[in-house]
Amino acid sequence: MLETNTFRKNKINLEDYDYQRDIQNRLLLSHFSPDYLEILEEIIYSPPVIPLSTLMNQVGKTYEELQTILEKLSETGLFKIEGDKLILNKEMRKYFETQIMKFEEDFTPGMEFLQALLKKVPIHVLPNWYPIPRTSNNIFNSLIEKYLNTPQIYQRYLAELNLGDEILNGILNDLFLSPNYKISSDLLREKYKLTDEQFEEHMLYLEFNFLCCLVYEKKEGEWVEVVTLFKEWKDYLSFLKESQPKEIEKNSQIKRTRPKDFAFAEDMSTIIALSIAKSLYVRLDNNENWIFEKQSANQVVKQCRGFDLKSEEGQAFFIDYTTKIIQKLLFLKLAHVDKGQLHAGEDAEEWLPLPIEKRALNTYKRTLTTFPFSEFPPEICSERNIHEIEKTIGRIIDSGWVLLDDFLSGIIAPISDNSRMYLKKTGRYWKYTLPDYSEAEVELFKKVIYEWLFEGGIVATGSYDGKECLKITPLGQSMFG
Repeated sequence: MLETNTFRKNKINLEDYDYQRDIQNRLLLSHFSPDYLEILEEIIYSPPVIPLSTLMNQVGKTYEELQTILEKLSETGLFKIEGDKLILNKEMRKYFETQIMKFEEDFTPGMEFLQALLKKVPIHVLPNWYPIPRTSNNIFNSLIEKYLNTPQIYQRYLAELNLGDEILNGILNDLFLSPNYKISSDLLREKYKLTDEQFEEHMLYLEFNFLCCLVYEKKEGEWVEVVTLFKEWKDYLSFLKESQPKEIEKNSQIKRTRPKDFAFAEDMSTIIALSIAKSLYVRLDNNENWIFEKQSANQVVKQCRGFDLKSEEGQAFFIDYTTKIIQKLLFLKLAHVDKGQLHAGEDAEEWLPLPIEKRALNTYKRTLTTFPFSEFPPEICSERNIHEIEKTIGRIIDSGWVLLDDFLSGIIAPISDNSRMYLKKTGRYWKYTLPDYSEAEVELFKKVIYEWLFEGGIVATGSYDGKECLKITPLGQSMFG
């Protein structure tokens, strides 16, 4: 007998309920023809006592045809025949009401199906299988909260999952790697050399561990067994796949913000060194930001190569970019302004000799820890939220250049109540709610990802067809891979 330990304390023992009967009925269903299934469904949804003559008229069969079919269907234990009447077993009727749903063409296995699955097991057994309070008023809701309430909780559950069986792990891995997260039962039985009974037993374990389930799809008039994920998780994974930013194909048309990954730190270093060797004069613009005087700007251009000052656009970019560098130097106390002149700060002496990678990361980390966030609502600017935003860059770890807007449209970072994804019931159905971000939250994403990660050499930024784009650098890949 297989046993599986999951999520630290899950201990599912199929012998705690009549699993052999369950397997037998599942096997019967898998071999029933559409004609048999149609009559089975008619019986399930009929009154508890059905005259055989009434059933004959309802299904359009002769007495002899019906007798042949009923003889086979009686193996389910769903009914017994007394004289000219068919009498339903109430408990088996509940069981088959759940099972017959699998043969509806629009059936999708979700939380409602999972709840019905758990009802097959005696209620006192479930706290032995799952680490939930025995005093729980609603066991199913407790299981939702423990395992499935958010994608993060379920992902952690999957990460800690130890099925303790190579075949179970193999089936699960095959499923997650399959197109549309579904795979033929015949393929799995053949690959793992399982009998029909063994396969059904393995599937029961996977279903009771909230991993996947067995359903049916109609192909060429016949029902075919398919293993798939529960709908809510499948929909979530499909959302991730569909919202994955597409890589820009025409790389040659991308105009980088600066030519090198660590350009911002290098330009900061160049300007500090230049301020030590020569006088660099600055003045306040109309927005109270420091900008270089014209002569000093020319000196910076000569040392910080790669600027195009032939166009008005290029000149505007140079002013905006160097203004950000001056602001960063002053913010990090690597420089200060005295009488309109930029001077190196005391901290610059220790900062300049560092390797360029450390200078970049130092810039990023000090920004995170000391930035006042005054332009954002304070409730979204916690250290935890910033780290959640950082982690979203992992979505493009294997991508090249992508559009910033595409990246932001699929971002998932639980930084507020509206942006946290919960498993929510609406009517009969459940689904993971999609995140909804405020304008301030989107601006915070841009600040962290497009500005600060760029300054730290973690992402490279640029423009493509007039739109902002980015890609993760080798340093970013090593940090978030």
